[in-house]
Amino acid sequence: MKDRMKALILKGVRDFELKEIPVPEAGPNDVLLRIKAAAICHTDFSVMDKQHAWTKYPCVLGHEFSGVVEECGAGVTHVKPGDRVTALAYSYCGICENCRRGIHAGCENSIAIPFHYDGAYQEYMLTPAVTVYKISDGTSFEYAAMTEPLANAYSIVDRAKIYPGEKVAVIGPGPIGLFAVQVAALKQPDAIIMSGTRDERLDIARRCGATHTINIRKEDPYKKIMEITDGHGADVILYCGGGQEVWDLAENVLAPFGRFIIEAVPPKVDDRYPVTAFKFLEKSMTYTGVSGYDASQFGLALKLIENRKIIIDPIITHRFSLDNYQEAFDTVENRQGGAIKVLFNSFC
Repeated sequence: MKDRMKALILKGVRDFELKEIPVPEAGPNDVLLRIKAAAICHTDFSVMDKQHAWTKYPCVLGHEFSGVVEECGAGVTHVKPGDRVTALAYSYCGICENCRRGIHAGCENSIAIPFHYDGAYQEYMLTPAVTVYKISDGTSFEYAAMTEPLANAYSIVDRAKIYPGEKVAVIGPGPIGLFAVQVAALKQPDAIIMSGTRDERLDIARRCGATHTINIRKEDPYKKIMEITDGHGADVILYCGGGQEVWDLAENVLAPFGRFIIEAVPPKVDDRYPVTAFKFLEKSMTYTGVSGYDASQFGLALKLIENRKIIIDPIITHRFSLDNYQEAFDTVENRQGGAIKVLFNSFC
């Protein structure tokens, strides 16, 4: 193993430096990974622009990744050097009240990438052993790197408690929205309606299991959803993208006792979206915020990938070397060439 490695350091707002730094050493309960694939996420831009409340510089981004175990600490027993793995984007203590209840995403002592430890935009990455999951030999590193966003989608659907025969609307055909369509389809709803602004993404949504799609630039989403559901409305809305307009739509289109599951991060940390209290009460609506996923949901998401229950190929659209990081970020931010999920697959 080399003594030094290439790492992409975020030093300040939009201020990156690709430089060589020492390869870290694994502590007793750490695993050192040689990164093979790392995907870009919308959250990266929140950190780049210091719009995430936890942001601290300098840091290394990259919380959707996979790789090979290079070194294990003395206390690590479930993986060994040479194992192919992926990992959670955060670590949990296992002993606080929330962890004891199985709510790992609410761990009172949680540490997360890139706020407390560095991520995967580097050749080697140190991560707590509890976060690491082995992947099957037949699962590619690129597929395994999708476990983290898929776990978010799994978490959203899990919180929605979708029943067979219900009507589900998914708003925002980004990576998590497209994964959410696929996980929701496993619940056997009567309809899965995907809305967005780009026909090419809506076409992919149909490939992923959406029964109906709505381009909101061409059709009125309220009228279309009510038409598709024969006036019933949506029993569940999975909110994976958009802003105030989605909240306005939700309170009008939700069916009585409908559930509005909110995953999309607002553009700014202090954004506030009002709700009409009378409609909220009249329909007995439930609004549920979802931030992250539990360890069990991550493991189940990985199993869906390994068992080929999830379509991934049309979602991964671009690949770059870490040397070309600026082009990669520009591709995501400007949605160039139909970009959906963009990843780094070459690090040295």
